[in-house]
Amino acid sequence: MSESEVRGLTDEEANAALGEPDSQTKDFIFQQTMFRIKDPKASLDFYSRVIGMRLLSKLDFPEMKFSIYFVGYEAAEDIPVDKTERASWCLSRKATLELTHDLSFIQLDNI
Repeated sequence: MSESEVRGLTDEEANAALGEPDSQTKDFIFQQTMFRIKDPKASLDFYSRVIGMRLLSKLDFPEMKFSIYFVGYEAAEDIPVDKTERASWCLSRKATLELTHDLSFIQLDNI
């Protein structure tokens, strides 16, 4: 394809490419995207202060040497205080970021 042929879709082409969701997947949501992070303090500062997200839940897995931090766009007053309820609530939110701080991954990176 030549440079003169490279172009984005027209509005009509974009709309024609769309389909109705399958009835079997109508209740599916895009729940999370995972990023590996090296510095949880710096990452949480960036996603909260710069991007405007809130910490929705933090889960620690010491036996596997990692912690995960879920961030997203939710009102502070909607975030449950109880840790178990908060984790369940967090996993029902749409389009969150999972920031994974994996200590074994970090150690391998320094070899």
